[in-house]
Amino acid sequence: MLKLTTLAATMLLSTRAVIAAEADFTLTPPPPPSVNDQAVLVIPIADQSVLLSNADKSISINKHRVYDMWRTVMSAGQVEKAPQFFAADLKQHNPVIATGLAAYQKWLTPQLKRKAEVPAKIAEPLISMVAEGNFVGMAFVTSYPEPDGSGKTYTSTHFYLFRLEKEKIAEMWESVQIPKGVLPPTVDAPLPVRGIQKLAQLPLLASHDPELANNKRTVFDLWRQIPEAGREELADLYLDETYIQHNPNATTGRAGFKEYMAKRPDAPIESWINRPVVAYVAEGNIVMQVLEEVRPDPNHPGTEYKVAWFDMFRLSHGKLIEHWDAAAKGELPAVMQQAK
Repeated sequence: MLKLTTLAATMLLSTRAVIAAEADFTLTPPPPPSVNDQAVLVIPIADQSVLLSNADKSISINKHRVYDMWRTVMSAGQVEKAPQFFAADLKQHNPVIATGLAAYQKWLTPQLKRKAEVPAKIAEPLISMVAEGNFVGMAFVTSYPEPDGSGKTYTSTHFYLFRLEKEKIAEMWESVQIPKGVLPPTVDAPLPVRGIQKLAQLPLLASHDPELANNKRTVFDLWRQIPEAGREELADLYLDETYIQHNPNATTGRAGFKEYMAKRPDAPIESWINRPVVAYVAEGNIVMQVLEEVRPDPNHPGTEYKVAWFDMFRLSHGKLIEHWDAAAKGELPAVMQQAK
């Protein structure tokens, strides 16, 4: 049999990826095809209404509450209505916003343009909403300027995680870092991100739904064995060949994942994830993973602070087939920056 040319092989991989994506996507949009094995463009979902239903009534209520909050407060800028959706003692983990609802309203007011009407759907480019228990996660398309100064842009993903109590948002995390020149508030300072360590992480993988439990376990095992232990040779166990990659630093496809992860030094495989785990949220064939990550403080050289790092995976037939995270171009984990 004649070997496929590189171009033909690339086109075949891209076509198979699109077919696989369209066959079983639920809470995310079917992705556009890859181009020359580059990271696949991040796009919003066309019909947001499909994100709101869940057989569990309590989960559906939580999703609607968060969705209505976003339409009202964020899309319409009606910040005065925030108390309808947030608890007064809101626990805030955004590293540049003071904790508490009053502080959040004060911060939001100059950021948003108030509109008289609340839109029927979220105005911002929403990719997905994923909910489990009392957690609701959201993923949005975000765009950055190309670092080459060309004036062009590329896409990545911005995330939020909300924890609800009595149908109000009681705690929130966001995939945001401290910008240079922006100092965190000293009064009612934001709460540091705190995750769960070692074997205490395992209960986070439990679910009354065996499929959701298996999906979370797949992500957990992949993470501790490959991103943390550097064993990229194990990728065949966890990733579909047509793995669709949205991280702008990596190429798409399972082979691209291996190449990207090969930059990480090998380390012992632990029974847990070394970085503390904030949450796993699984719904349908989607798993959102939130970890505690340490970052250098750009305003105080030699010091560090903690942020929430998000990854979102779509699974198909027990394997990971699509991935989103909050990385910007050139933003590599420290272990990869130091790798030779």
